[in-house]
Amino acid sequence: MDLPTFRDLLTPAGRGALAEAAALAPTDAGFLAAYETVRKRHPPALAKAAFETVLLRQRARAKFAAADRLFFTREALEQASGDAVSAYRAARFAAYPTVLDLCCGIGADALALAAAGRRVEAIDRDELRLAMAEANAAALGLADRVGFHPGDVLTMPPPPADAAFVDPSRRAGERRFLDPDRYDPPLGAVRARFPAGFPLAAKIAPGVARRDVEGYDAEAEWLSVGGELKECVLWLGPLRTAGRRATVLASPGTAGVPPAPLWLERAGGTPAVPGGVTHTLAADRPPADPPAGEIGDYLFDPDPAVVRADLIGLLAEQLGADAVDHGVAVLTGPAAVASPFAAAYRVEHAAPLHAGKLRDYLRARGAGRVTVLKRAAEADADDLVKKLKLTGNGHRHLILTRSLGRTVAVVCEKV
Repeated sequence: MDLPTFRDLLTPAGRGALAEAAALAPTDAGFLAAYETVRKRHPPALAKAAFETVLLRQRARAKFAAADRLFFTREALEQASGDAVSAYRAARFAAYPTVLDLCCGIGADALALAAAGRRVEAIDRDELRLAMAEANAAALGLADRVGFHPGDVLTMPPPPADAAFVDPSRRAGERRFLDPDRYDPPLGAVRARFPAGFPLAAKIAPGVARRDVEGYDAEAEWLSVGGELKECVLWLGPLRTAGRRATVLASPGTAGVPPAPLWLERAGGTPAVPGGVTHTLAADRPPADPPAGEIGDYLFDPDPAVVRADLIGLLAEQLGADAVDHGVAVLTGPAAVASPFAAAYRVEHAAPLHAGKLRDYLRARGAGRVTVLKRAAEADADDLVKKLKLTGNGHRHLILTRSLGRTVAVVCEKV
């Protein structure tokens, strides 16, 4: 979709094409037939844009409660933070009346910041995405709190602001980059545009190497939603509150549906679920690794945000647990301690991995299905499941990991 076509999509005729496309409930497989139906009444480019928008809105529902009123490009949707992350991050800017949103894309973070009470100045050199961000702000009743500026964040004079957030592109064609100084724009170049100590936050890839962030003197925060690692944020200047942080965002209610942010209510929407729950774990420096011990009565599978933040030692202290082996992010202990930072499993049986013996054990207990988690084990999980040839009606969790130098299979029940 190009900018003129998007402008047409905002006209009454474009809104009509969108409504017709949505009524057909298109799928990727049935796109062509549905498209031909709408193309008979609208120009081809407009009909195609309408269907692209409807399909992207369907995909966006997992991230955005108001997806059916928003506009996206495919790449911008993939890169955009969802409601849960954007709303959480916006709260950390509470002390700053005006915030720059650099490389704003389709505006997810600008809208969350505006909903949190900030004045936002949004900048992007992609005029299509900027136009979509502006339309999204209007759709959610937030246009009065956001200014939109076309331009390059490395060259244009930025509007006056108290803090800034940047979400640079982490890909070039099919290539994806982890090093922040290979982003577009490079994080170091963005930082150089502001005075020392300026409050700046940067969204970066969650797989970033520790060596690539050590030179920024920043808090590195890894965030997960519903057990899935989403992103890392570097907090610089007075926004820095720790050396590293793991934050778990949990949404009560329907699985996979993000919490409805304040701007959805302001725009007249109905929250899909109650507000989300936030849990966070932080330290100034990496805690010591927990000692390794024999597998006890319970196993704990840490949230990936805790693993990436190197906070396994801190979590082990909270759980009163040991590691199952040196360098393995699975913990074990004598009691089922509830924690938002780890899933707990009651150990039923633990033994060195042997497909035949494991099969006999599971069959004797009527197990017909296993849910396999592989943690630091070299075993082929799919091949193992085929060898088990289970036929019963029961279900077990099976954790393949390493314990005191051996690959082990742990049959367990999730607590």
